[in-house]
Amino acid sequence: MSRHLAPLAFKFWLMLALVTGMGSVQAATVVHMATGVVNSAAVLSDGTLWTWGDNQYGQLGNGSTVSADRPVQIGSGFAKVAVGGSYMVGLKTDGSLWMWGAVQLRNKILNEARPVQVGSGFAQLMTSDTASKADGAVWYWGHMKRLIKASVGGDDMLDRLPPGYLQMLNNRYNVLFVLGDGAIQFLFVPWDPSAMIGMGSWMSGYGSAGPVDRGFVQVALGSYSAAGVKEDGTLWQWSGLDAPVLVGGGYRQVAKGSGHTLALKADGTAWAWGSSNYWGELGNATRTESASPQFLGSGYAQVAASAEHSLALTTDGTLLAWGRNNYGQLGVGPVGQDQPSPLPVVFEGAGTPGLGTMVATGTLTRLTLSAHVQIKPEHLASGAKGHPYLVAITPDGTMFTYSAPVFDRLNPANPLAWADRLQNTSSLLFVNQDMSHLSGTAFFIGYGLGATTAESLGEMLNSYRYKRVYDIQ
Repeated sequence: MSRHLAPLAFKFWLMLALVTGMGSVQAATVVHMATGVVNSAAVLSDGTLWTWGDNQYGQLGNGSTVSADRPVQIGSGFAKVAVGGSYMVGLKTDGSLWMWGAVQLRNKILNEARPVQVGSGFAQLMTSDTASKADGAVWYWGHMKRLIKASVGGDDMLDRLPPGYLQMLNNRYNVLFVLGDGAIQFLFVPWDPSAMIGMGSWMSGYGSAGPVDRGFVQVALGSYSAAGVKEDGTLWQWSGLDAPVLVGGGYRQVAKGSGHTLALKADGTAWAWGSSNYWGELGNATRTESASPQFLGSGYAQVAASAEHSLALTTDGTLLAWGRNNYGQLGVGPVGQDQPSPLPVVFEGAGTPGLGTMVATGTLTRLTLSAHVQIKPEHLASGAKGHPYLVAITPDGTMFTYSAPVFDRLNPANPLAWADRLQNTSSLLFVNQDMSHLSGTAFFIGYGLGATTAESLGEMLNSYRYKRVYDIQ
């Protein structure tokens, strides 16, 4: 490819790489994921934490209240993540527990747009409301404080459940506990009694019939039903005042949305069913409901469901998402485009932590933007010329590029220009400019190795040595 590559051909190639997923194969893969009603999050194999979806309460942890329809990296050193209604919680590899967004703690309301440490010495993050320490004690937080009137103890931040309580799940009116012997205990607490009017007999506590036996190792709680997997691999489901019904055997995990259920078998096959598939929650490329489990595919390691959407993690570390996307909770693109079939979630720039940075200050109407591309010393020492590169792509697909030494007010890329001034030093791109007309524009930085710009561009794309660094909101 020459320096004077035709603009249309260049745009097609580069946008194919940056936007539609050519760079979706990364050294860093997903090892854990979680989702809530309008948010999702994932931890990658390099320990980085990524979040996306609604951000009304700062629950994305990126220091703002601006939502994101694609994953945004917010931290490192994490092992697990869980998503609550207006907050998220993460467990780091050193045992420290972190929270962000808006959540009720023991003696305060946490209201932070970036992760804040709230505890230490934790061994397992269980749900968005519970985590356990090495001694087996389960600690909780959130609106559970209103449901459980008396705590057996706690510290400045968190409360502790009584001994023998291994798991706890809750929604607005119901709480399910898994006890030490695998028995389930049900608690119905209508903390908003006025909401009970006209709700029907299920308000006496769906699941109040409850599994009468023991041996449950994992449970899931939906809006109108509950399910549990026993240690023998059998999956049971119940709702209202109905007795539990056996779904089948060979299972190891179950997850519930508002009206749909996902389940994972020990052989890695995933299954979906439910009374709701209007948004494509079942992931079977239809809008048809199903009362019995439908086969989704093989090679799965984890499933998650919430409200009207679903996530699934494959054994090769690929994260898939489908269902409703009204807040960008799928992480696969524009808000409002629901997806009835699984789509891969792309973590742009994953595995390239030292590639460089972009820093923005000011408001949308008086934005100052600077950037630099960090070329590794071993690449500079190799003798191959490192060509830094910066590109911006607007929501309608129009592409712009930086032409040293100035950004020249985002003039269209014609011809291709390399941003040599960005190499290993910060350069001011523009100062106090009104960028409101470019709201939603995404900036990418990267560099390639080669004697010519053509060789460098190809090498950069083939090596996935680029990342998304900033979005004009």
